[in-house]
Amino acid sequence: MPPTKTEQVLKELQDLLRLEDVQACMLANKGLGGIIPPGQKINNANLFKLIRDTTNQLFDIIGQFYDYKLERLNMELASYTIIIAPVSRELGLVVVVPSLANMGLLDVEIENTTRKIKEMLTRNN
Repeated sequence: MPPTKTEQVLKELQDLLRLEDVQACMLANKGLGGIIPPGQKINNANLFKLIRDTTNQLFDIIGQFYDYKLERLNMELASYTIIIAPVSRELGLVVVVPSLANMGLLDVEIENTTRKIKEMLTRNN
């Protein structure tokens, strides 16, 4: 039996989480659900809970700018940068990295992961 779309997305998220600077990631949806791989490395559990709890509100902003090809929404905190890469109007790849992370490689990996997830979700099977 081939893997489900959820299993395929989970594998992509786990691959992204293996990168040294990726502290946490998830595929969030507007309804407060989503796919969160095990093994999050973020030390601040309260911050990750806050991200999960407030992501729904960010989809209002994503929805308003989506037709203008919004590629990323970045929030820079003292210790972390939170990157939201829209997959659709109601889905976004959320990635948490240290503020001093080298964004060159991460940008490429986030873009590749976003593209792969979009392709998986639009396939008919």
